[in-house]
Amino acid sequence: MKVFYDHQIFSWQKYGGISRYFTELMSHLEDFGITYENSLLLSDNIHIKLLKKCSNGVSLPQFKGKIRTYNAINKINSINKIRKSEFDIFHPTYYDPYFLKYLKRPFVLTVHDLTHERYPQLFPKKDNTISLKRDIITKANRIIAVSNNTKKDLIELYNIPDDKIDVIYLGYSFNDLITETVHHLPNHYILFVGQRDGYKNFSTFLKAFAYINKRKPDVHLICTGTNFTIQELKLIKSLKLDDRITSMFVSDSQLNYLYKKALCFVYPSLYEGFGIPILESFALSCPVALSNASCFPEIAQNGGSYFDPTQPNNIGECVLQILNDNVYRQMLITEGHKLLLKYSWKKMTEEIAEVYRKTIQ
Repeated sequence: MKVFYDHQIFSWQKYGGISRYFTELMSHLEDFGITYENSLLLSDNIHIKLLKKCSNGVSLPQFKGKIRTYNAINKINSINKIRKSEFDIFHPTYYDPYFLKYLKRPFVLTVHDLTHERYPQLFPKKDNTISLKRDIITKANRIIAVSNNTKKDLIELYNIPDDKIDVIYLGYSFNDLITETVHHLPNHYILFVGQRDGYKNFSTFLKAFAYINKRKPDVHLICTGTNFTIQELKLIKSLKLDDRITSMFVSDSQLNYLYKKALCFVYPSLYEGFGIPILESFALSCPVALSNASCFPEIAQNGGSYFDPTQPNNIGECVLQILNDNVYRQMLITEGHKLLLKYSWKKMTEEIAEVYRKTIQ
């Protein structure tokens, strides 16, 4: 059997959970007797660059319109390969339905979350993701949901039959535990990872951190990812937290170091499809405080300490319990280690391979 993956997520995402998902999937397929091809000609994605036996995509210097150019050229190549149909099954990497009029083979779609559908008010009015997703979700031969929560949303919002959806959890690899020292860190800090806009609920969390800092003045906040926006800086200044919050862009190995040294990791999102940072925290013995929302209780189970993401004081009290109670802190770490054993990229790939087989039977 041969699977074809297209360009979409790798054209515009430099790093992130979805491109990591497909890279890990491709890297393990041979173990289950499946070959694959992708259509990348141009890409800056750091995950795909590490993948062997793959047309990993050439990177170009920065220029205006770079992402649009990448997408246009890669899409043309994808269409040409789809027309040739030299594969048994197609697995698109995102929700653009461009391929529907060319495809002669069955296709499987992974739905990572339905955040746009649940929180449309948090996205720009011109965002057409929902209409694109509706077209592709309703036409897929089979759908992979990354959590039972996502499956429930698919049934409720799109009326997809239960037996058409397979729930397959994402994975984690202990090969990811390489650490690289990050220098000049504060002695005591909590960690926030990744994007901060919209449903990530960062502004509410900043107010929660102000609550924490009043009670624990020596505790800092480290955020990984892009620099703070003007609006974020204004809020940080208004909360008098200028000297307690740092933003930094780090490599995966440096992020591992940050997890390892943090007092806890806080995940205040209003909605997620799965939440790979939960598994990263478990692996690196970092206690997790997270929202009692969407998939989080399903994925983190007894390994997480839960709060109401709409209430800054409740978030603050949840984090303070971890900081003040060493027995509770250690219990979370122990439970996290136990839970991590059920998540692996190889197990995920084995289950997806079975979905491929039953789709073309």
